[in-house]
Amino acid sequence: MSIAVFRIGLAAAKPVVDQAYGSALAPGRWHSLRTAAASRRVIYCAGSRALAQLEKRVHANGIAPVGQALFRLELPDGLVVRTAQAAGLPENWRDSEAVTQTFGDRWLDAGAELALWVPSYVEPAEHNLIINALHPRLAEVALVTERDPFEFDPRLA
Repeated sequence: MSIAVFRIGLAAAKPVVDQAYGSALAPGRWHSLRTAAASRRVIYCAGSRALAQLEKRVHANGIAPVGQALFRLELPDGLVVRTAQAAGLPENWRDSEAVTQTFGDRWLDAGAELALWVPSYVEPAEHNLIINALHPRLAEVALVTERDPFEFDPRLA
């Protein structure tokens, strides 16, 4: 059985690799920008549709983004995905974004794994999945459009 995760992103970003576009423009909770030594491209996904909406709203600064779609990403059958805690995430990960970026950068730079479960900062009991968009197995990830266009409930303003 494959792992299914969700994200809200640009509707036009149909190849799965294009879902990593934003990670090249700005740092995120789990990655810093590209350096001369390393290119980092990551796809942020949520463990549920509801968490995907919550995460997108938090990062949209109160604006309902347009041109968005709800995507389901299906990872390869039999893929074993570690949690950040099992990979050595420090206990103080919520204290500083620099802590999570350093942790994520080390994971991405190692390049060994396609994906890693990380806790959601918004709701730490829930998990997001970060996908290494430069991993050779990225081509095995299926991108399914569930809702296009995606529109936020106006009550979430």
